[in-house]
Amino acid sequence: MELTGELPLGWCGNLAGALSRRGVSILRGNADRQGSGWSVVLEVSSEHGTDPRELDFHALASEPNPDPPALPRLESFVLNMPRRSAAVELTVRGPDRRGFLAALLERLATLGLFPARISVETVHGMAADTFWLQADDGKAPTEKALGPLREFLRGSTGH
Repeated sequence: MELTGELPLGWCGNLAGALSRRGVSILRGNADRQGSGWSVVLEVSSEHGTDPRELDFHALASEPNPDPPALPRLESFVLNMPRRSAAVELTVRGPDRRGFLAALLERLATLGLFPARISVETVHGMAADTFWLQADDGKAPTEKALGPLREFLRGSTGH
């Protein structure tokens, strides 16, 4: 599945949630912000007879989650704050389940953090996802935003 063009703030969480509600799983993919637009390539599969080729992915990217999914349990995380970068890099690993990505992105959005770039993959039932996160203004997150992120991540791993 490919998606290009302008997408609303929070589009990825919206899309992941909408696909999950329709029984469609994201197996792997990448998304990159390019100026004011996005270039997205996702490999998806359906377990409930929904044909992903018949879905309007642009419309789903604007569909808010009516009931945010339960927060995922993480096995590990790495938070990297490169110097001279407008984004922090967050890599998470955890047991994959339908709604894993949607729940994670929803929580990040409540912390005021939105991906500028995304790489997601499921390997042997484990999600291995990397996000390059920015504040909603497209700038690097402040230390004030990173404190609650660290608390969330530690709580999700039990550390």
